[in-house]
Amino acid sequence: MNDKLSTKEKIEITIQSGLQMVPYVGGPLATAYFGTKQEKRFKRLESFYQELSELISKLQPQILPVTEHDEKCLIALIERLNDAIEKEHSDTKRSMFKRFFINSLSTATIEANYDERQIFLDALAEITVTEVKVLLEYYNDKPTNLDLSNPVILGAKARLEMRGFLVSKQHAITTTGISPINTVTRISSFGKSFVEFCTQ
Repeated sequence: MNDKLSTKEKIEITIQSGLQMVPYVGGPLATAYFGTKQEKRFKRLESFYQELSELISKLQPQILPVTEHDEKCLIALIERLNDAIEKEHSDTKRSMFKRFFINSLSTATIEANYDERQIFLDALAEITVTEVKVLLEYYNDKPTNLDLSNPVILGAKARLEMRGFLVSKQHAITTTGISPINTVTRISSFGKSFVEFCTQ
């Protein structure tokens, strides 16, 4: 038997010790965080696959046989997906994970499209629900519904641009004596692909 602690176990001990040092609330925080952490992660995975099974039974999508996928690529995506599901509490994002998984099984996951699917999955794991809402407004060609004076919306828009899901172009509108700059933002083809693969 190997009694040596893994790097992950060492990190968890450090976090637990660190949380316990927080004055007044440290002990209860550490207990709350570590006492239910593994159970919550297991329950999230369990409910995800149960809900996924029900969704597939209801929608009956054309799932390809495993032999039509590059097995290494598909398994690598599933490993990343499971890690993301364990940490995700948002129902909106969990629904998108289901769509991602169904679409990954319905169209062959192969080396040629693996990078794009990995980028989609990593983005899906990291983006906020607000970013999802902002992206969908641009996808549905309704960006006028967004309150661009709200700093949270502006931050979400900027993060979506950094991911390449939105693109902004500036043009000068020249009239007599003045040339104000007008910025036009639209969803990119990459952003459309993300929405279509992860939400439809």
